Order: sequence, then C-alpha cells, then structure tokens
Amino acid sequence: MAGIYGGLQFSTRLEAQWAAFFDLAGWTWRYNPTALEDWRPDFVVSIPCGHSECNDMHTLLVSVLDVASVAQLSTHPALRHSYRVQFDGDSFRADAGALFGNTPSASSWTMSHGAGGGTYDVPYWVDDADRLWRQAAENVA
Repeated sequence: MAGIYGGLQFSTRLEAQWAAFFDLAGWTWRYNPTALEDWRPDFVVSIPCGHSECNDMHTLLVSVLDVASVAQLSTHPALRHSYRVQFDGDSFRADAGALFGNTPSASSWTMSHGAGGGTYDVPYWVDDADRLWRQAAENVA
C-alpha cells in the first residue's frame, strides 16, 4: 500500500514512515536515487556526525524492507556495499549501503567512523529512536 508524506507519494507506507523519521532525526534524504549495477536503493540519506576524524556527514544508500530483523539478510546487495560506494556515474560517493526494516532497531550498515568503523544501526545514531518512529507513523497518510 502506498504512503504519502510531505506531499510525496511513496511506493509503500513504510518508505513514507522512514522519510518522516529522517526529517524528525535531522537527516537529509532523497527518494529513489540512481541505481547501482546490482541494486536500486530506496533512499540516499545523510547523517550528521560530530566525530573529529569524520566529515560532517555520513551518507548511506538505503533499501527499505518490510522485515522485523535484517540479521538473516546478509546477502542482500545493500550489505555488500560496505565502507565506500560510488554511484551516479561515479560522481557521488556514499559511505555504505544499508538495510532498514520495519523498526529502527531492524537496520544495519558497515562503514568507516572515527579512527575505525564497524556495523551500526539507527538507534546508535538517534537518541530515542523508538519515540521518533512512533511520531513518524503519525505523519504518514
């Protein structure tokens, strides 16, 4: 079922809820970015980062899936794109591909951060992510 948020129609209500969540979290986003050879992400999202060894933002290419856990999806193309992704004819770089499920905790990506990096999820980056998630649902038609 399609969802509407901010005057835009999304393919699913879940995608619309993620767009609303991104706004509430202070993340910038674009819907339906250019496809890669093996994958078409639903969003490109930029997350503010204040770490002294990082740029001001981390950029993710995100696929949204209606799943309660992404743990069993390790072969999804999004997760094969770790640490650096070139797209849009190599003119734009993202830090990683990511999977976002039907809650903030059902998310995963692997990227460089600080002096190292690792695997992250939405609650690592957003305080009170569950409250924002519920609020985002209220903003979707």
